[in-house]
Amino acid sequence: MLRKNPGFAAVAVLTLTLGIGATTSIFSAVDAVLLRRLPYRDPGRLVSLYEDRSSTGFPHKQFTPASFADCKAQSAVFEDVAAIDADRFCNLTANGGTPERLSAEGVTHNLFSILGVQPLVGRIFLPAEDTAGSEHVVLLSHRLWLSRFGGDRKMVAEDILLNGEKYSVVGVMPQSVIPRNLAA
Repeated sequence: MLRKNPGFAAVAVLTLTLGIGATTSIFSAVDAVLLRRLPYRDPGRLVSLYEDRSSTGFPHKQFTPASFADCKAQSAVFEDVAAIDADRFCNLTANGGTPERLSAEGVTHNLFSILGVQPLVGRIFLPAEDTAGSEHVVLLSHRLWLSRFGGDRKMVAEDILLNGEKYSVVGVMPQSVIPRNLAA
């Protein structure tokens, strides 16, 4: 019957292909987000905090620096509190190569100790590096380290330019940790 009606056969095969592809994609997303354990120490104890500014139209707004400092100082509920300033972008210039636009995240020094994550190469941020006026330091994502620097372990302690400012590379994070390119 399928040979007698090739148009119908093509539509049936295309429908099955799309259905199987969509189901596989949805399962892959659910598996990655809901079923797999997060690659952090005690992921069930991690929470994400936001300020509620519903009155201004922002029900889930990131903390301001002052609100973060108050939360950290006054919190008796949490073991520790860290901050992430996501959705940053910067221009990387290193080793005389072509400038590259990267996504980055600003984080407080204690984020990786809270997550229980150690770098693949180098070290995590130090408390002294979390203060204004300190030397700029950066952790590279595994992906950026491989693609831009060829997995060279000597990149740790080298300097790179981000938006024209010098940053010292202090470490490279494992493949599963930083979705962005940089943490500064």
